[in-house]
Amino acid sequence: MSTYFIRNACVATTGDKIDMTVAGGMIESISPAGSQTAPSGASLVDAGGSLVLPGLFDLHAHLGQPGYENRERIATATAAALHGGVTGLQAMPDTSPVMDNSAQIQSLLELCQEQSPVTVIPTGCITKGAEGKEQVSYDSLRAKGVQFITDADHVPSNMLLLYRAMQYAAPLGITFALRGDVPALTAKGVMHPSPTSYRLGLAGSPVCAEEIGIDTIIRLAAATEASLHIQTVSTAGGAEAIRQWKKERPNLSAEVALHHLLFTHENVGDYDTTYKTLPPLRDQKDKDALIAALQDGTIDCIVSDHTPATPFEKKQDFCVAPHGMALLDTFLPALYAHLVKPGLLTWHQIVTLCCDTPRKLMHLPNATLEAGVSADFVLFNPDENTVVTEDFLKSRSRNTPFLGQTIPGKVQAVFVNGKAHLF
Repeated sequence: MSTYFIRNACVATTGDKIDMTVAGGMIESISPAGSQTAPSGASLVDAGGSLVLPGLFDLHAHLGQPGYENRERIATATAAALHGGVTGLQAMPDTSPVMDNSAQIQSLLELCQEQSPVTVIPTGCITKGAEGKEQVSYDSLRAKGVQFITDADHVPSNMLLLYRAMQYAAPLGITFALRGDVPALTAKGVMHPSPTSYRLGLAGSPVCAEEIGIDTIIRLAAATEASLHIQTVSTAGGAEAIRQWKKERPNLSAEVALHHLLFTHENVGDYDTTYKTLPPLRDQKDKDALIAALQDGTIDCIVSDHTPATPFEKKQDFCVAPHGMALLDTFLPALYAHLVKPGLLTWHQIVTLCCDTPRKLMHLPNATLEAGVSADFVLFNPDENTVVTEDFLKSRSRNTPFLGQTIPGKVQAVFVNGKAHLF
């Protein structure tokens, strides 16, 4: 492995100016800027005052492979993650076939070992085929390193099955990852009920479905003492329900998808399927409440919810087009431009929400900036721009709202798994 000397970097959370030596995939030394010289034979990386922060960890990404390689592949999704400052991610199980047994998990792990430059931890399904009818073998999934189980976008409607699944899996230390939803209420909804949906003649997905769903799954988890992670919270009421439950439920965590912090239902405009997501984009008051929930610790993580789709799929009628955005390529620049730069979140909060807490939930060591640990960090230049063109994107998918835009801030370099990636 090569030796690198990173000169004149600035620690994002403290403002300290430092030089770093990386050798053999480890941080060999950190010192005040200008206080040491480059080791003989080291490759020089002039950070030029760029910020250095731990590599981000994304708890919620859809990789496509196997089964949906026309949308995305492991190699392209993880290259996009690296491009966006993400050095580790958790892959959702909604592949084809789905990740509902240890053989499928092993196959995915082997593919990731061959093709991924970042750390990938797979999720397993709660039910066979993610169909909500029959439990899978949770102990065999756990033996393959699975930490979270989820049926991805599907929420089991059989509450007795979910209750018994939680009873069975809780002693194994497995976390259930579920959205708040009542499928009977949201089955025909395609966006947030609002003046926009009324103008477009599109069926709304009731806000109360998320809030009822969150309360239900938390009560099931409380009754069975299961660990629960609530996925993609999108409403003010959902955030408030979590805030209240957290006062008495220590093994409860929650995430918000980046797009719910950046956009509202008004962005749908005239049937723009780029902005069709699950849950749907909400009101400004919901967006503000989600940011407040991040600020006070109610919501623990920000995720990409990277959901690739082909151009043909997204060009279909709004009602039948698939939901989701591809946001991995621009994850860190978007966090900076829309949350840090306007003063809504600090760099310290970003590191907590996108680096430390996700790794804690995955039972992984923190990616720290100190000598003697593995080099897992990002150099980010807030004074440059990310110009999002077709050629810029590493993802196979193009369903990003940032295509053709310029975003303040640019990932300059990523160090992970013993390798340096310079952009």
